Amino acid sequence: MRQLDDHSIEICAGDAFTLDMIERRLGEPIRIAAQFAIGTTEPTIRYRINPELQPKDQAEPKDPRPAPRSSSPAMAQRVDYAQPTPATPERCPRLEEFIVGASNRLAYESVRQCIESPSSGVPVFVHGSCGVGKTHLLRGATMRMRQLRPGCKVRYTTGESFTNAFIKAIRTQSVDAFQKKYRGLDLLCIDDIHLMAGKQATQHELLQIFNMLSLGGARIILASDAHPRTIARFDQALASRFSAGLVVRLDDPDQDLAQRLVHMIAHRRGMNVDEACARVISERIGIGRGASVRDLEGAVVQIQAVARLLDRDSGAGGIITPSASQIRKALSLRCGEELSATTAPLSLDSIIRTVCDELSVSLGDLRGKGRRKKVVLARELIVHLGRQLTSKSFPEIAHALGRTNHSTVITAAKRFKDRLGEQTSVDADCQFDGLPMTELTQKLTRSVQQA
Repeated sequence: MRQLDDHSIEICAGDAFTLDMIERRLGEPIRIAAQFAIGTTEPTIRYRINPELQPKDQAEPKDPRPAPRSSSPAMAQRVDYAQPTPATPERCPRLEEFIVGASNRLAYESVRQCIESPSSGVPVFVHGSCGVGKTHLLRGATMRMRQLRPGCKVRYTTGESFTNAFIKAIRTQSVDAFQKKYRGLDLLCIDDIHLMAGKQATQHELLQIFNMLSLGGARIILASDAHPRTIARFDQALASRFSAGLVVRLDDPDQDLAQRLVHMIAHRRGMNVDEACARVISERIGIGRGASVRDLEGAVVQIQAVARLLDRDSGAGGIITPSASQIRKALSLRCGEELSATTAPLSLDSIIRTVCDELSVSLGDLRGKGRRKKVVLARELIVHLGRQLTSKSFPEIAHALGRTNHSTVITAAKRFKDRLGEQTSVDADCQFDGLPMTELTQKLTRSVQQA
């Protein structure tokens, strides 16, 4: 990464796959850091393939895909590949790299023993909020299984991928070929199993595969954001099969685990972070108040981007030691301009409770399909405050509101932003009617922060 003479940012990688991964995963933090470093709201970011950065011990196969093009002034040009390169074992997180603490020890040991025990044992169902390490455990389990039993048949997939593949098999009349992929497996890991909710045919097919593999002695590890008994629109027979095994919860990290995670993430990215900085990062991001491991990783990535952009002496391959001022600036950008220097992201649950209490809206109405004015207003306020006061994404906010598609949440955010810009007053058949929308937003913000 370097800043060019025309004040644009150039990011280079040895191949198209790595470049696309950088753009997709780090594009937004890089863009925000570039805004701060260059001093413009529309930074130009260019992504370029540099063959010299390709590891010398790897062959250089010809890539038929087009190289990424230069970005537009507003954001980098996105390259979508019809057939994304699958993750190789080197890119797959290892089970031994999982940082264990009080909040995740039971889940880690359950997965480890499922893989390492001589007999197949019972299925393991891991559940927890987004960004606490469920995917790491499942992907690490597949790696560990291959190491312990070379030649074994292992399959990792997600609820969405399983559903899409099954639908495609039905349309192309190739269900037998689809089922053959799951016959004789030694280990099956399915992540985000809750994404099958409401899809009865897919759940029925999974139930048949689950029973077949269980009878064959296969190891099965599943992950979801909720307990199998509480996943809405989920087949009871399937939930019963999952509950018959070992059900363990992955809790949000505590302060001790969070600081160890900051050190690990920083070390992996070529950064030196002392104990004081690690504590500041974990406290500012909001560990213990709804923040996750993914939030910590995003904060470290942003600190690295700001440090590199502001410190010309830190080379692309050198060890970075960010200063306290750089960490403060990066965390201020991460938490949002409307937050004070000592305010950390809040819990989305606390925002939902506060808004519902203030507007006298029940959780059932909020997550239902009703379109009463104050219910719609409550949803818009939760989306707006959720984006301003937390680090949650639109899909995560949509899930908290009981929505399977986050496009409606994005629409609500844009609609509420327009209402704020037009300085409209509240008209929702509630006690706040006639109050300017900006004042209501400020009032609820204070209530959430004091809750």
